[in-house]
Amino acid sequence: MSAQEEIKRAADQIIAAASKGDFGPFITALDDDVEIFDHVPYRFDNKESFLEYLQSTVAGAESTTFSFHQPSYRAITETAAVINSYDRLATTPKGGGAPRVQCGRTTMVLAKRGSQWKIVSAHFSPLPKE
Repeated sequence: MSAQEEIKRAADQIIAAASKGDFGPFITALDDDVEIFDHVPYRFDNKESFLEYLQSTVAGAESTTFSFHQPSYRAITETAAVINSYDRLATTPKGGGAPRVQCGRTTMVLAKRGSQWKIVSAHFSPLPKE
């Protein structure tokens, strides 16, 4: 299987779970030294700090889902790849109500660590509101 097929398969598993509110595969895919730029005005320098932020953003939510739209999977080498996509994050407040939907862009850089693809860098940014 080519590197591009491997990253597509790995991303499909992560997104399939996240679209059902299961972020376990995404968390597992994060490298311990991941660097992440989100819409907040600072950089996360490791998995632990990003997970603290992520947990605080979904605290009080009944459910949260994440999905990709028009993803692009590009293997640069057999051990490095990039995924670009539009994304949709939906958070439903506790007790129900209409989900709060945020649409944005995602870029993830992956590196093969042993037999696993790990997210070593990521950037999430919101789409401009019309």
